[in-house]
Amino acid sequence: MSDKTVRDVMLDTVLSQIDSNDPPEARETYDRLIDGGASNSQALHAMAAVLRQEMNRMLTDSTPFDNARYAAALKKIPAAEG
Repeated sequence: MSDKTVRDVMLDTVLSQIDSNDPPEARETYDRLIDGGASNSQALHAMAAVLRQEMNRMLTDSTPFDNARYAAALKKIPAAEG
């Protein structure tokens, strides 16, 4: 049995979101980043960073996960410049 790090869990969550198209902004963001020249790793790590920020806000403020804020933050990730 392997131990997962927080990073691994965030990446697994983002992959699951992309595969399930839930939220749809996850797939849209991934496709936009890849089309913009990001590598698979770059796209996933950028998206996981946004997820981590929303999770931190949720825990710090003791509030529910804000899907709308998360979706809006995903849309703000800049595409790679290549």
